[in-house]
Amino acid sequence: MIVVAVVPARNREDTVGSTASALLSLAVVDRVVVVDDGSRDDTTGVARQAGADVLRLPANVGKGGAVAAGVLAAPDADVYLLIDADVGPTAAAAGALVEPVVAGDADMTVAVLPSAGTRAGLGSVRRLAAGLIRRASGFAPQAPLSGQRAVRGELLRRVTLAAGFGLETGLTIDAVRAGARIREIPVTMEHQPIGPGREWRSSAPPGLVSRRPASGWARSSWPSSCSSRAWRGLAHVGSRRARRCRPARPRWSCSACPTSVSTTSPATACHSWSG
Repeated sequence: MIVVAVVPARNREDTVGSTASALLSLAVVDRVVVVDDGSRDDTTGVARQAGADVLRLPANVGKGGAVAAGVLAAPDADVYLLIDADVGPTAAAAGALVEPVVAGDADMTVAVLPSAGTRAGLGSVRRLAAGLIRRASGFAPQAPLSGQRAVRGELLRRVTLAAGFGLETGLTIDAVRAGARIREIPVTMEHQPIGPGREWRSSAPPGLVSRRPASGWARSSWPSSCSSRAWRGLAHVGSRRARRCRPARPRWSCSACPTSVSTTSPATACHSWSG
């Protein structure tokens, strides 16, 4: 069984080498593909020196696009191991994610990392992502934003990966809807803390680095199979405004979507509608 680790990286010359080396030290990993997402530093050179195969993208396409490019670069993989470039030597713990998928006990495993406390500042986004996943699929995740995952190759190639940092939320929703068996596994990995001098705007949900609402990030996580009408029913998940969201009449119900939404023309909606 072929296991390929895909590591999306942007401006990570400081950590990508130790991350790739740790992954290559795992007996269960056959190949490490680092996708350089338009870095301005020597991410490519450091990754190659560590022994990884490198796919360099000419421009920044975001995390989802980088992972999709890595998947296309390794079409023969039976299992994909998705690892963030900043976990460094702790990536050696990723073997615990691969084993259940290789054994056929799970279709996707998700790492539950030790709490980062207030270092990452992602509490509100984490709650929003968890709410989206729960309402869209019925699955209640412990780690909705975890980028450390092992996924059965056929499953990952079948779904459409969300752009940017909607990747994890959209992947979980689509996997559950596809009937995948998901296991969350406690794993001791650590992200590099984000410091005030670090350029991190390109690698954080937009709601955290600008005045644009976090719903813009959340919209990118919504499965592409559902219409924008269905999205509007969940656009304010996790906020007080959610209680006041009421669809206008006439009301139609979509059996394939997580909520009832309204439309005056059900024939143009996303799935099979009934009044």
